[in-house]
Amino acid sequence: MRLTLFTDYAFRLLIKVAVTEPDLVTISQTAESYGISRNHLTKIANELVRGGYLTAVRGRSGGLRLAKPAAAINVGEVVRFCESDAPLVECFDRINN
Repeated sequence: MRLTLFTDYAFRLLIKVAVTEPDLVTISQTAESYGISRNHLTKIANELVRGGYLTAVRGRSGGLRLAKPAAAINVGEVVRFCESDAPLVECFDRINN
């Protein structure tokens, strides 16, 4: 199974936010530290907020924080959320049946 860059970057963002708790993390900080496009990371952050993994704090001193404790975030759940369009294993794809 291969993960998309979207999922890879989602994990990187979640890890960065978890490691810097209780401080807020900005998208710019994360994009710079990982060498990721800021625009792409913004889309990922918005999806993770929508999925209930992150909370966004708006404003001048805003940023991102985990929406629930790091121990409550399941890796498999994040993969299924981020990879919702792709089958987890190639043999589950209807084309291969």
